[in-house]
Amino acid sequence: MSGNDQLIEEMRWQLKQIEDRKAENQRLLAGIAGSGHTTVVSPDRSVTVLAGPGGVVSEVRLAPEALRFDAVTLSRTITAAIREAVAAGGRLAAQQPQAPQAPPRPHPPTPQRTPQQRRQAPAYEDEPYDTVFDV
Repeated sequence: MSGNDQLIEEMRWQLKQIEDRKAENQRLLAGIAGSGHTTVVSPDRSVTVLAGPGGVVSEVRLAPEALRFDAVTLSRTITAAIREAVAAGGRLAAQQPQAPQAPPRPHPPTPQRTPQQRRQAPAYEDEPYDTVFDV
């Protein structure tokens, strides 16, 4: 097999890997969209916000007509939709049963050192170098 043939086969393999990842991502996104997420649409239907449990915003979509608004109006519409979606997502999380969590593991005790055991910072004999704070 020549070098070009190997390169082509490698590129085909990489493309297949990319397509597989893309399909997996689409499957995961579909699962997210259908699993306890809430969708809020602004009254004028120009902004759509998708939020999950706990109010985590996962997507903000703008309809083409949203670009006709001035910046202040559009930002207020987006902010209002996000606030509503976050609140709805928070309510959604409160309604879902919580999975039992493992108790936190205790941290190992920090050993206490005597003054003789503490490490001393090395003393430098050279002159200190200039820094931006010395100027």
